[in-house]
Amino acid sequence: MTHQDECPAINDLTALLIEHGPAAMASALATLMNHAMQIEREQVLQAESHQRTADRQGYANGFKPKTLKTRVGRVDLRIPQTRDYRDENGR
Repeated sequence: MTHQDECPAINDLTALLIEHGPAAMASALATLMNHAMQIEREQVLQAESHQRTADRQGYANGFKPKTLKTRVGRVDLRIPQTRDYRDENGR
């Protein structure tokens, strides 16, 4: 069985877990959550980073560090920031 349609991020996480086992769970969780938050920011802004589009709802503005303490260990996150974003209510 081949997995040709998988996302590169999933392949990286799988390799990390295979190589380091349960000790890598915190790192894998951080990678997965950081990737998901970047995708969410792109969806909210209606544009990828550095992409020019008329539908853009704001701009990516770096990341803010945050640490979560979990059962699998310390999870270091990079929270995506935005600027000039206006939601459907104009806020």
